[in-house]
Amino acid sequence: MADEELRKAFTELQQKMQMTEQRVRLADMQAESLKRSVVRSQLTDKEILLLPEGTRTYESVGRAFILTPTADVRSKLSTNVKNMEEKIVKLSEQKEYMEKSVKESEAALREMVKQRQAKA
Repeated sequence: MADEELRKAFTELQQKMQMTEQRVRLADMQAESLKRSVVRSQLTDKEILLLPEGTRTYESVGRAFILTPTADVRSKLSTNVKNMEEKIVKLSEQKEYMEKSVKESEAALREMVKQRQAKA
């Protein structure tokens, strides 16, 4: 009876660990994607800065392009960069929390194995 309870708890902890590890990988992928977007936005901003004064700039809106002042385009790019950097920080905090959870689950699994071996 106790053996069945240990197995059930063991499988639950294993599943929790696997789910958490999946979430960690997903957070990594999202952070990498956001980092690429930040770099792309920063490069775009640098290129716009090099444009001569009075150059027409257009912003993509769905399938259309709207004439937008250069200053507005640059401010939107910088706002997007700030938002993406904030999301990256949040994702890294979530990742740290999830990694801590995985370590705790691993420790719990080891403890369960030790208890089981001690009983045997």
